Amino acid sequence: MSDDESWKRIAPALLTWADVDPARHPFDAVRAGDVVRAVAPPVPPPPKWVGFQLVGGSEAEQWRNVVSHALVDRCGRWACGWWWFAGAGEYHGGPVDGWCCVSHSVTSADETLTLVAESLIGWRGWLADLAGQFTRFLPLLRSQESPDDLVVAWEVAVAQLVNLTAARSRSDGGWYARCQQVLTWFLTAAGIPEQHRSTLIEDAIDGRFESWVEPSTVAITDVAERLAHRIVGPQATGRAAQPTPGTDDWPDTWPPGWPSLRTSNLPAQPRRYRRPEAGPATDDLAAWQAVRARVDWSIAAGHVSGPVRTDRDAIADHVAQRPAGSQELTVALGQVRRAAAEGGPLTFVRLAEWQRTVLGVPEAGFRAGPAYAKRGRERYLWRPDLPARFEECLAQATDDDLPLPSRAARVYLDVAFFHPFDDGNARAAMLALYYVLAREEVVLDRAAPLLVTVRQAGDQFGAAGLAKLVELLIAATRRRMRA
Repeated sequence: MSDDESWKRIAPALLTWADVDPARHPFDAVRAGDVVRAVAPPVPPPPKWVGFQLVGGSEAEQWRNVVSHALVDRCGRWACGWWWFAGAGEYHGGPVDGWCCVSHSVTSADETLTLVAESLIGWRGWLADLAGQFTRFLPLLRSQESPDDLVVAWEVAVAQLVNLTAARSRSDGGWYARCQQVLTWFLTAAGIPEQHRSTLIEDAIDGRFESWVEPSTVAITDVAERLAHRIVGPQATGRAAQPTPGTDDWPDTWPPGWPSLRTSNLPAQPRRYRRPEAGPATDDLAAWQAVRARVDWSIAAGHVSGPVRTDRDAIADHVAQRPAGSQELTVALGQVRRAAAEGGPLTFVRLAEWQRTVLGVPEAGFRAGPAYAKRGRERYLWRPDLPARFEECLAQATDDDLPLPSRAARVYLDVAFFHPFDDGNARAAMLALYYVLAREEVVLDRAAPLLVTVRQAGDQFGAAGLAKLVELLIAATRRRMRA
């Protein structure tokens, strides 16, 4: 093998989605340390700077490359990204927080091998994160009936993937090349022909991102819009009709048979590497509250105002198509509309009134203990102050200082993750969002991208992306209103 061939074999920038897709390449993170110690040759002495010369640097770099080849032999080509550092190392701009460069990372034998294993796990975690995002967005792209809705779905997916890549790489070095790689992988997973991918992405970015510079919201939005329109343009016809919504428990609107992070109809994927097994101390509500505080809701979406509506109410149409409970939910929507016409803040009393109608029960009080969702994979612990804190969150949904899309998205997630009721929380979240929009005379004429996506409590990018999605759906409704 020539030096050039040897390098290409362990160059992370040359990896394809087929190389890294976790569904194709099983990996046991628990055994990562054993694997590294089994394949790595003896660790060389730590390099030392003598003046401007790194003594022992070449030997350490050669050892690192040998380890990379050995991990590729054992685990597959995906493993070569273990040393792709996020900062200003020898191969900067990557997503790995761990290994830096041989001058800092090669220390004692035990510490060095431990760091290699941790970096390998971190790299695999990044790939699993991306696979989760792809699983979230691909069904949206495959379900849209109209080119307008398909453009919106692509815009949201691209914007979130760019945000995720920029954050993970800390926008260091040539981070935007990593962004191009992630988008290429996504287009691959979406079935875009190979001969078009590079041109589509390069034309969309076209100098809008810079090395060492965090991308602005305007730049991300512009790239997402350009790429979405370029992709949809030649492929806007021949789309299958949207599947009939089903009755899955989270969210209410997930159609049966679609790929889902909650079901078994996807290839097995590894558990995210830093996610502990659910135990007594796990509290996904706390994870959501941390995300809620971190997101800058003032810039997550733009300001919009009503009235915005066409002859179609997409959420009402969705409710009418439900195979079970549609009548009760339709009555509750009427209650929400009347309350929105009256105005005023969103309160738990109002939400509970609608929930009594939805469930057909005489009372719908705040839960008195821990709650579970996603078949037990998320849990929301209970504390005495939860009702009061939830009431505060509901009141913020009508604070006009924040953009309407941000408030609507945030209250949707508040209801989902506070999980205030014993049953029907996804429906309650939909009604809360509907109220916040209807209160300002906004009624969406397309809602599938909003209603079919699984939300995760600790997903900061997903939370901000939901606000942007609501903005895009409002904008699309306004365009059709004026057509």
